Amino acid sequence: TLAGAEGGFRGILMLIGTAHTDRPLLDHGQGDLRPVLALENRHRVLHGAGALADFTHDALHRRGQHDFVQHDVRLLHGAEDVKFEEYKEGEVAILSSEIHKMVIRLREQASQLLADKRFLSDSIADIAHQLRTPLTSMNIIVDMFSDAELSDEKRFDLLAEMMQSLNRIEWLINTLLKMSKIDADTVFFETKEYNVKEMLRKSAESLAVPLDINGVALKMEVPDDAVVRGDMMWTCEAISNILKNCMEHTSEGGMIEIFVKHTPIYTEIVIRDTGTGIDPEDIPHVFERFYRGKVALNTSIGIGLALSKMIVERQSGTIRADNREEPEHGAQFTIRFYTTKR
Repeated sequence: TLAGAEGGFRGILMLIGTAHTDRPLLDHGQGDLRPVLALENRHRVLHGAGALADFTHDALHRRGQHDFVQHDVRLLHGAEDVKFEEYKEGEVAILSSEIHKMVIRLREQASQLLADKRFLSDSIADIAHQLRTPLTSMNIIVDMFSDAELSDEKRFDLLAEMMQSLNRIEWLINTLLKMSKIDADTVFFETKEYNVKEMLRKSAESLAVPLDINGVALKMEVPDDAVVRGDMMWTCEAISNILKNCMEHTSEGGMIEIFVKHTPIYTEIVIRDTGTGIDPEDIPHVFERFYRGKVALNTSIGIGLALSKMIVERQSGTIRADNREEPEHGAQFTIRFYTTKR
């Protein structure tokens, strides 16, 4: 092929020397051989040009394969600056593109697996920490029960404290199980239409006694015709967690208010309190698991609001936390459920 290409080059040079002439092609008097040479050169040019084209194509193909292999080797070994834009469309370019996309997907999967591993490790550490506190308290109470001189009144107090620790552990385990089920997408959310006023009433039932003990009033302004399509039981769970959080951060004599706005597009539920409010640095993180803000109570675990967010978003809703506008003070949670077709 290389010899044919060289011949093609020579033929081109000779053809250039004979083609641009004003003399006739045949000179019978002198027996001029230029027409024969010109014809021969033309054949040599055609043959050599074909050989030259084959040679160039093979060389570029081999070079492209070599560069492609070198680039992919660097890419598979962690190079980040390898680009394939220089290759033209063809089999090599298509193969390179597919391998490049495959490597990107593998890297994304590796990054996601590493993030999941870290999240699992952090979650286990947080769960262990949350369980350690009530278990330590219960161990101390059991040791105190062994005192024969302990009065009956003191025993009842210690028993009530132990029951409180057990309830805390039970609530933690149940909440974590609910969150894990939602994460695993094994929870079925109904899409039935229900009355918002009835849902809010059921959500507040479980907190009626704690609200009375803490001296916190609950006020609701809900239109009678406000309805939402979704799962009423799970929504009650989400609202109850928010109300519980508001109650814990509202001092005696305070108030929790619930306002509902119903439109053809969405139904908005606003829950606000007159408590300490949320620190501005904590607002972006209040819905994160096991996050405890600067004004969090010692008994706070940090998963109630995270569960509420998961429940709302699984029903195509939105939730956000903020502080009330001055001069009022306290936290405010805004939930929206958008109207969907039946």
